[in-house]
Amino acid sequence: MNERGVAGYVNRMKVKYTTKWGVQIAGMIFKTHSRRNAMDRFSEKSLLSLGDYYVYGLVDPRNKQIFYIGKGTKNRVLEHEKESLGSPDSEKLKLRTISEIKNAGLEVEKIIINSNLTEEEAFAAEASLINAFNYISDAKLTNIVAGHHSAEALSVDDFERINGAVELEEKDIKHRILVIKINRLYQRGMDEKVLYDAVRGVWRASKEKVRTIEYVFGVYNSLIVAVYKPSEWLVCKEAKDRLPRQDIVLTPKTENRLFFVDERYEQGLPLDENEEFYLGKSIAGLKLNQSAQNPITYLYPPEKDKIHI
Repeated sequence: MNERGVAGYVNRMKVKYTTKWGVQIAGMIFKTHSRRNAMDRFSEKSLLSLGDYYVYGLVDPRNKQIFYIGKGTKNRVLEHEKESLGSPDSEKLKLRTISEIKNAGLEVEKIIINSNLTEEEAFAAEASLINAFNYISDAKLTNIVAGHHSAEALSVDDFERINGAVELEEKDIKHRILVIKINRLYQRGMDEKVLYDAVRGVWRASKEKVRTIEYVFGVYNSLIVAVYKPSEWLVCKEAKDRLPRQDIVLTPKTENRLFFVDERYEQGLPLDENEEFYLGKSIAGLKLNQSAQNPITYLYPPEKDKIHI
């Protein structure tokens, strides 16, 4: 399926088909161009037809693009406009989009993608749709969380690289390593310099601990896609002219974050033997909390210390 095909998938839901769960899907778009006539609840008859759980999408009427996919029950799909911008950070991009739509004098369009589902089926459907949309770079979903217990969509080549990679064992770790998860920053085929800047910062970390680090792993879905040897760690507010990326905006919360410089990489020198050994391997078998929200994890050799999470 091409990019346009995925992005327009739900908007073509007038074509009915049957899923593996035997549930018939029909495009049901509630267009509300007038705030006065905006629908705010389902009838009891419709609630019975929706079943216990359903999957829905929020559509931006300005461009007919789905910007949010969710799992709901009862009137959940109709409740997003009532939420406050004081909601968690994971919701703020969605709510900002809703606010922009309302400021333009329009209403969010809501679609029911699949209905009459069990909770487990709804979780699976929601996650699959989010994965498909996120794979298409211009889909621009505002969902921060990928989905319930879900890995992202992968090309067959990336799937093989990640799942077929040799797994590091604890005995293979000979150095003090900082593992940095870059799942949201990594892009297939990205330029090496862009990858370097994505891995090196900026991070909320201890200056004392990072200065003992010998190597940094850039990790994408457990696969080590980059290995660097930091020669210097810098504090953002003290090195504003050397920040890794131009899109970094310093605030009181971020100005004390850190980033590193790898002089060997910047000089164009080849990988050393340790970097070559680690690169392309998987950390899936190591005792790391890879589901943690913090993208950085310290990994120490057994003889120097235990693995720290």
